[in-house]
Amino acid sequence: MFKRIIISVLIICAVLASSISVSAASSETYTRVDVPGSTTEIRLSREMYSATCELTSASFGISEAFDGITDIYCNKSGDTYLLCGDESRIWHFNKDYTSCNEIKIKNKKGNEENFKGAKGIFCDTDNLLYIADTDNKRIIITDLNGVVKKILDAPVSDLIPDDFLYQPSSVAKDGQGYLYVLSVGCYYGALIYSPDYEFMGFYGSNTVESSALDTLSFLWQKLTSNDAKKSASVKKLPYSFADLCFDPEDFMVTCTGSLSSSVYGNQNVGQIKKISPSGDNILMKRNLKGDFESSSGVDFLEKEHAEGAGVQEIVSVAVSEDNYIFALDRGNGYIYVYDSQCNLLSAFGGGFAQGKRLGIFKNPVALTFNDNSVIVADSDKKSITIFGTTEYGTLIRKAENLFISGDYLEAKELWQKVLTQNRNCQLAYRGLSMAYYSEGKYREALDAAKTALDYSVYDLAWQEIVTQSIADHFVLIIVLLSLIIVGIILLIVYLRRKNIKLIKNEKFKLYSRVIFHPFDSFEQLKYKKLGSYKIAITITVLFYIASVLNVIASGFLYSNTLLRNYNALFTLASSVGLLLLWSVCNWLVCSMFNGKGTFKDVYVSTCYAITPWVIFLFVKVILSNFLPLSSSSIVSGFQNAVLILTFFLLCVAMIKVHEYDFFKIILTSVVVLLMMILVLFVILMCAILIVQFGSFIVSIYEEVVHR
Repeated sequence: MFKRIIISVLIICAVLASSISVSAASSETYTRVDVPGSTTEIRLSREMYSATCELTSASFGISEAFDGITDIYCNKSGDTYLLCGDESRIWHFNKDYTSCNEIKIKNKKGNEENFKGAKGIFCDTDNLLYIADTDNKRIIITDLNGVVKKILDAPVSDLIPDDFLYQPSSVAKDGQGYLYVLSVGCYYGALIYSPDYEFMGFYGSNTVESSALDTLSFLWQKLTSNDAKKSASVKKLPYSFADLCFDPEDFMVTCTGSLSSSVYGNQNVGQIKKISPSGDNILMKRNLKGDFESSSGVDFLEKEHAEGAGVQEIVSVAVSEDNYIFALDRGNGYIYVYDSQCNLLSAFGGGFAQGKRLGIFKNPVALTFNDNSVIVADSDKKSITIFGTTEYGTLIRKAENLFISGDYLEAKELWQKVLTQNRNCQLAYRGLSMAYYSEGKYREALDAAKTALDYSVYDLAWQEIVTQSIADHFVLIIVLLSLIIVGIILLIVYLRRKNIKLIKNEKFKLYSRVIFHPFDSFEQLKYKKLGSYKIAITITVLFYIASVLNVIASGFLYSNTLLRNYNALFTLASSVGLLLLWSVCNWLVCSMFNGKGTFKDVYVSTCYAITPWVIFLFVKVILSNFLPLSSSSIVSGFQNAVLILTFFLLCVAMIKVHEYDFFKIILTSVVVLLMMILVLFVILMCAILIVQFGSFIVSIYEEVVHR
């Protein structure tokens, strides 16, 4: 009986272990979505690709392991070629990966060629193999039987710099028969050969991004450097490409790893580019407002998700027939899938050098694309992993293809099916918003565009709704406006005839005249003591309320804040805090420069001067809920005008309060701003010291408690 119980328990454990191993085979899949604040965040997603199998030499009954893997390539016929460059071997797999054989590379005399250290392989439509024999500084061209047809040594040309080191690492051929070769450390771009293998020059290259600080530093070095300094200086050079391939339209797609060094600087953006015949990057990223920017400013790496991993580096890139870009990050083992507008559709794989499960890697070195499968070569696991397209992956690719081609209505049903499998798919909501807009369902388009954070479609739908509402209620709007205007005119006439004054309080009457009669009003505030703390404090409170509402209550098209991350205390510090800081610093500084104003004069007059800005903030919040995005230029123009008026009122206030001329006000204002910066710095340092002291006290308390 006891033995039966033990056997039953073992069987149950075995079943559970097998089920766990099967479920664990799937790697974590995620994507990135846009969120307010001009940033993105990671969200888990359904799998577009799942690992179907992992092939090693043992899978084909081969005794030798796939040692020293450096590259992999699949041609248009579906044949895959695995380059074990560190062992000078090439393995060929048929389309369905049921057989594997080694291709021996032999010269015309029948002797085997040694290409140990080779890093790249390519197969063209003419059934020719191209091997980037890195260590031997040559390109070997063979047929599919391994017979050498031609060897391209280092080119001899006036176009080659004297210090150029020819070490080919990657090779590819375009549809016109031109051959492109990447060389290790070459920042001039790819070497290009004609269909007759004549060297033609360099094609495309990365550029060094420079800032204003870099320009000033360069000019300073030019003016002050001597020969010793020049010899010790370090020049920033552009990154060399890590890999290249060609898209269906025959544009060269390149990837650049993210490395840091004193020579290269930091390359944090633009790791993937598409090079035009003129050498420019034409890969564009679609922004939230519908316009496009170059991918040179896009960060294709996922540092937030890969925190704690090794150095991220995109080492391999491939493009599918429907123009999807697949990039391999060796640092964390993830494969990224981007559409032609640089939207991240999926990131899968991973491992952080663990590689103990199917679909997880130890040291992935290259990827290739075969029909609807992604093949990744792992040098440490000595294997290749095949990822097949899931039902969700097929759906989203079909829908995205239709969307990019402009078939919004045809893609609608597919997007709805995508959402049944993944409610977090932002691209699906973007596609539906455009489909609803095309159908004339503008309310539905608004809801979908808001979820997708697509300002362009939301703006289009909102304009249609506003236009239709105005057309439907045009007569009522005209009647109401007419009644309001007539009522205001009659009220003014009545008050003047009866000599009735609505504002009887002298201090409030002075405040109401500030905008229209600033010189006289601030002079009376100073000499007749008509400034009011109550009015100033009320304006301060309204200033804070308006600042908060401007963040949390503005219309969707004019809001760019993630509310769950919003902190009203920051708004308090940036509005009321700065107002009080200005008042205190201005009073202290101007007292040293013989200023006549008291703190009350400075604070009250400053509050009076910012009244137009406070009013504008309230008006902006209201208008932002009605105006389309096309009116943003008008709002910006009005905002600039209000800022100029506020600055003018503030200058007049300080001139009258301190009895200064204009130039002295400008001088003291600069000193006040410097003092404000100093005070903020001291406050920040005190806060840091308090936090550190608190941590010290806590650590002492924990030591005492534990002992």
